[in-house]
Amino acid sequence: MVHKSQTDEGPGEGLLALAGRFWLWPLVVVVGSIVFFSSPGDYSGTAYAILHGLCAQTPSHTLQYGDRSLPFDSRMTGIYGGFLVTIAWLALSGRVLRFGNPSRHVLVVLILLVGAMAMDGFNSLFRDLGIWHPYEPANWLRVVTGFGTGVTLAIALSWLLASSLWHLATPDVGVRRVRELVVPLAGMLGYGALLSWRPEWMHLPVSVLLVLSAWLVVTLLALVIVLLAFRLDASVRMPVHLHVPVATASLMAIAIMLGLSGIRYWIERTLGISNAMM
Repeated sequence: MVHKSQTDEGPGEGLLALAGRFWLWPLVVVVGSIVFFSSPGDYSGTAYAILHGLCAQTPSHTLQYGDRSLPFDSRMTGIYGGFLVTIAWLALSGRVLRFGNPSRHVLVVLILLVGAMAMDGFNSLFRDLGIWHPYEPANWLRVVTGFGTGVTLAIALSWLLASSLWHLATPDVGVRRVRELVVPLAGMLGYGALLSWRPEWMHLPVSVLLVLSAWLVVTLLALVIVLLAFRLDASVRMPVHLHVPVATASLMAIAIMLGLSGIRYWIERTLGISNAMM
């Protein structure tokens, strides 16, 4: 009689086993989805409120899908899009848990990407202040320069996480050469096409992606804090040891995002200001 080994599990059985082992993760996602889609009003208002503490959400700087605005302004839309594309590339290529230091050339390029966004931001500020500025601001420039910063953010957070999970990580370098950055930066073309082609029905998936990207960024930051604060960096030796820390960090991320949003709403009501004035 032939017995089926555990290694012969089908894809469905493997996913069920994985979900059973890390049951808190899908539970957090399900609960978060229920809260997101069942909140009073429509998803658009919920996404706007959740991200209110992370972004200025200036109407004139925000892309429109039909008569709906994205929950992030163009610069943040670029940042979190660049982060999502890059972290996906790092994960799929097996680079996400490498804590080797990048070369000087790679660091220079990453600094220049952030510098380009800073320069464009100051240019926009000078324009708003009515003083000389080298060029006219545009939302597409905000998206492009923000995307470059998102690439840098993903690589930096990946390195920080790997440094905090050194039993699971490797001392290899995640991005060895400047030419490897062509892959995530090429994602800007696809992302730009998605943002240029703006039928109203695309507002929902793009908004959800932006909320998830922001949630992931804050979760990774919170996870590093949890690992270091509770001195778990040395005890996490297998992926299963991340079950509770990741779930805890994701819940902390939700609390942080909602807390920042609530603080900003309170300040706006108290001082009588609004981004609609910008």
